[in-house]
Amino acid sequence: MISIKSTGTFTGAGVLTAIAASLCCITPVIALLAGSSSIAANFSWIEPARPYLIGLSIAVLAFAWYLKLKAIKTNDMDCNCETTKKASFLQSKTFLGIVTVFAILMMTFPLYAKVFYPKPKVQATLAVVDNKQEVKFTIQGMTCEGCEEHVNNELSKVNGVLAYKTSYATRSSLVTFDKSKVDEKTIEAAINKTGYKVKSYDFMNADNTGVSFYEAPLVCHAAPSIGCGSKAKFLLVDLEKYNDAVEGAWLNKTGTVVAVKWNTKTEADKKVEIIKTVSTNHNIELTTLAQTEATDYANTFPNSSEWYRGKEVDKLSKEEAGIIAKNTIASYKEKKLIKPSFEKQFQADIEMIYADLFLSISSYKDLTTEAYNKVESQIQQAGEKYVGKGKMPHVELCIASEESCEKDKSCSPGSGKSCCDKN
Repeated sequence: MISIKSTGTFTGAGVLTAIAASLCCITPVIALLAGSSSIAANFSWIEPARPYLIGLSIAVLAFAWYLKLKAIKTNDMDCNCETTKKASFLQSKTFLGIVTVFAILMMTFPLYAKVFYPKPKVQATLAVVDNKQEVKFTIQGMTCEGCEEHVNNELSKVNGVLAYKTSYATRSSLVTFDKSKVDEKTIEAAINKTGYKVKSYDFMNADNTGVSFYEAPLVCHAAPSIGCGSKAKFLLVDLEKYNDAVEGAWLNKTGTVVAVKWNTKTEADKKVEIIKTVSTNHNIELTTLAQTEATDYANTFPNSSEWYRGKEVDKLSKEEAGIIAKNTIASYKEKKLIKPSFEKQFQADIEMIYADLFLSISSYKDLTTEAYNKVESQIQQAGEKYVGKGKMPHVELCIASEESCEKDKSCSPGSGKSCCDKN
């Protein structure tokens, strides 16, 4: 038979599981009251088990009530009956009722935890426009509205912070601040002070929501002043295929940085996974920029004269074709292969030949030595229009590809000069 003492055991177990279920939200309040923020997120690991702990608490308390309310059986055959002792207060229905109410309060603690936090004070008006900056901080450890209030309370103390919107559901905090008074590193330190940890952050503005910047080796060999459209195009297009996570991908004009605009619900781990996958598929390493450098690019993004989205990099390919044509004509002039009166027309022909090549490929891997040999043949034929059939010397250009230049160490990519003559 289960004794009254067993009822007390189940009562205690019910209370403990109820407290454990909300310990991840209770701890931040204790930390705030104790003035020790470092312990705030110590029990955030319990959050995934919260539904199970609540269920266990309800089951244990329900069984305790069952034991308390069920009728006590007596044995009429027992002639040595003892007088039943009066149960103590700790074994009474009143105490079990109090414990049940306490357990319910513990289980629902996340719903009202924010009342324990002081109302955050607003330090400044959002009228500051010139120096206003928005940054979205991705935060680890938040599990309830109480966690949001804890973070907001710390942010309200930072001089220069204008507004903040913290959400445990998205594990993030969108902070607006006056960058002439405070920087993102100081704000990150304030959030970390709560015991939760900033995992990453992205710069935001009216045109730039959730944008990350990555260093990229996409400078043209043949035209070092601009980005290589034919190489970047397919990488950007592949990034945008992840339309559930990516809103757009851009290359800056110089070909040194790729910008990715993420959907607001995209998790940091998902971003890392996508960048790694695309980098591997295209054999192009994308490295996250340091925040100081990212800030400079965030200020110009997405200026149409500085950034090219997806297939817009075809404009860079056309510009590259023009630069190659100019360098090729310079090489012919140096060798006195063509009369000055034909230079402009021949340069236009060469530009069109290269532009057609860059815009017709389906992958950067299509730019093989064979493809460039075909281009050289087309240039040869175009030149014969001006110097006469069979009179155009064959010139192997040093702008074909890295592969061809590796075979001939006398040339350097992008020089625009001929490697060797074949008469």
